[in-house]
Amino acid sequence: MILRYRFFIIDLLRLAGSLNFSRVFNYLRMRWGLLLSNITGKVKVYGGPFSVSTEVASVCNLRCPECRVGQGLTRRSRPFMDRQTLKTILDAHRKHAFYANLYFQGEPMLNVQLAELIGIAKKKRYYTSISTNGQFLNQESCASLVNSGLDRIIISLDGLSEKSYLQYRKGGSFQRVLKGIEFLNLARKTLKKNNPLIVIQVLVNRHNEEEIPAVRNLAGKLGADLVQLKSMQVYNKENAGELLPQNSKYNRYQRKEKNRQNGLKSGRKKACYRLWSHAVYTSDAILVPCCYDKLPEFPLSEEGSFVERENWFSPEMYAFRERVMQRREKTGICCNCAL
Repeated sequence: MILRYRFFIIDLLRLAGSLNFSRVFNYLRMRWGLLLSNITGKVKVYGGPFSVSTEVASVCNLRCPECRVGQGLTRRSRPFMDRQTLKTILDAHRKHAFYANLYFQGEPMLNVQLAELIGIAKKKRYYTSISTNGQFLNQESCASLVNSGLDRIIISLDGLSEKSYLQYRKGGSFQRVLKGIEFLNLARKTLKKNNPLIVIQVLVNRHNEEEIPAVRNLAGKLGADLVQLKSMQVYNKENAGELLPQNSKYNRYQRKEKNRQNGLKSGRKKACYRLWSHAVYTSDAILVPCCYDKLPEFPLSEEGSFVERENWFSPEMYAFRERVMQRREKTGICCNCAL
């Protein structure tokens, strides 16, 4: 839900400013390949990804129960991505990609070079975005983010009280997130900037679903521009009864049995959009098929290999796309994806 249209429209103009002929042409080629793949049932890839996700930090300060990082399950040789690695990845994609997510797993604000990394992406005319748990948003860090040119920040606020918030965000502070959002809005005003777009994201679960109607009012008071509701994913079925919301509107799973998830609700097209549109790199610079390969289980490149065409158009990547098209339900990382 849009709270402040002025900042939303300015954000759209910033996104448009990242486009040029080659990036738009690539986007159309990508969509054409995706369309033909769905029509023919065969993998057709004509364009590169328009979005690049780079995991600038693979570690986190919280221990959320259904997060792979919080569970200590992710495998990386390096916890943080450095400037040269990011520069090399973005250079490999800059002719066709225009959207840079400087996050994947982990908390990006743990990387002390974050503002510099954002600056590198901005110099290459990428639209930039980060997603954070909000625990490190203080006056100094907020000013740094605004000055870096960051376009969008997604802040997780999974509850409207300390009690509901801590049911999932283990080790966090509800009040610290509220204060951080206020600091960020104040930094924009003080520095006379229109960036970044402030997005409050609520991971809807059983403990906060009754609070959802009040989210808009709180977000408006804090100075946010946009509110997003995100459905919960679970890996441990034993946690489903404790975490999944009772309201089916907020639940991405079918509920045929009490306290269990039994597959995703919506039918999906043959070709998965993200396998045509988004390139995702871990902190140790390994290309993975999509943002649901969190451990990772299906690495598609060697560490530090940035030859874009060889990786994106590789036989291995084609084979993975074909696998998902033919037997998605048997591909483990797809079982929680709502696309």
